[in-house]
Amino acid sequence: MKMTIPIEGMHCRACEITIGQHLEKVPRVTKVSVSLRTETATIEAASPPSHAELLKAVNAAGYNIGDAKQPWISRNPADYRELCVGILIIGTLAILYNVLGINKIISTGSISSGGIGVALLTGLAAGVSTCMAVVGGLVLSLSARHAKKHPNATTMQKFRPHLFFNISRIVSFFLLGGLIGALGASIQLQGATLGVLMIIVGIVMFGLGLQLTNVMPRLNTGGLTLPPGVAKFLGLKKHTEKEYNHSSAIALGAISFFLPCGFTQVMQLYAISTGSFVTGSLVMGVFAIGTAPGLLSVGGLTSVIKGKKASGRFFKIAGVAVIAMAMINISSGYNLTGFQVPTFSTNSAVNTSDANTQTLNTIYTLSKDIIPADFTLKPQTSYKLIVDSKDDGQGCMSTIMIPGLFETPLLLEKGKKQVLSFVTKNPGTYKITCAMGLPRGTITVVS
Repeated sequence: MKMTIPIEGMHCRACEITIGQHLEKVPRVTKVSVSLRTETATIEAASPPSHAELLKAVNAAGYNIGDAKQPWISRNPADYRELCVGILIIGTLAILYNVLGINKIISTGSISSGGIGVALLTGLAAGVSTCMAVVGGLVLSLSARHAKKHPNATTMQKFRPHLFFNISRIVSFFLLGGLIGALGASIQLQGATLGVLMIIVGIVMFGLGLQLTNVMPRLNTGGLTLPPGVAKFLGLKKHTEKEYNHSSAIALGAISFFLPCGFTQVMQLYAISTGSFVTGSLVMGVFAIGTAPGLLSVGGLTSVIKGKKASGRFFKIAGVAVIAMAMINISSGYNLTGFQVPTFSTNSAVNTSDANTQTLNTIYTLSKDIIPADFTLKPQTSYKLIVDSKDDGQGCMSTIMIPGLFETPLLLEKGKKQVLSFVTKNPGTYKITCAMGLPRGTITVVS
């Protein structure tokens, strides 16, 4: 006889194998075919196995028997109550972050004058701020998703991939930091490329965040699940064996060098300016060591949460945090692409120095950023924006650039004037940003 049962919780091809292996052990079962597409298991048996036998086998694999067709929108009031709690917690933390001025408290002073010591302090600050938002957000989304799908893994099995990720990250920062110190900016991603990468990271994080909230259950059945390598990214080799393959976690740690965290950009610029393999290597490596405590703490949360009820609440809070970080990344990435909003205004406020190149002057201070911050210019005209720094730039806002007009981020250093030379293009609005894409002013080009 043949029978078909719906399976809940499948998310990749490996699930088919895992469920099939357990169902084949049920007495009298002769053949099993599991389908991720239909989320069902078709069983052939000499005589019908009991529902209890099938349920025990499916549960042992980490899944459940039930209605495989999940609704797009959750009908469970508890999901929305826990989601509101998550929004309240994350919103409160965000307000405290701004009201208490934590962004200024963790800022680190002049990199060029502080050397390796400041690199370490900058790393510590980055690990709980911008790196937490970009790299930490990605790690949190992947690790929380992994822990949700593999609740039976031990705490150490859940945590080991984070150790390998951070070790790989530190080693790659040492090596690549030395390379950019010796070779210059040739391997540093900038401008539109950086923006597109940031948007892609943001979209992935947004999808994973939605899955973690569980308010759209259909997404958990495969719609936005990462490719089959997701489990490998965090080290799970096989669900049934509970063994880990660290190669993908190591690869993710290595490529994090290119993820556009603002602090990372600042340190990369300093490493480039040293012109030395050894100094560049030390600066970036020590910086990565500094980020490790913050990033490990993110991964550690998903490793120690126990119990279905507690983990469910944690995943919703994590989902809200990941979605918030994703929106920041997408917005900043958009700014870095240099895409401008068309405008038809005819107002103009330009300082001129000669017939060929017009000069724009602005003053940077730590308390007020750049003043003036907004300029209205003519198209197809040569300009230079002179930034007179009265203070050292701090934190991820230590750099200045104009995506679409001036793509190379420059360090803001006390007593030094930075010159951004560019030729205006078609009418539109260009944003003055830091290397991470956070806006600090605008340049409006009008006819």
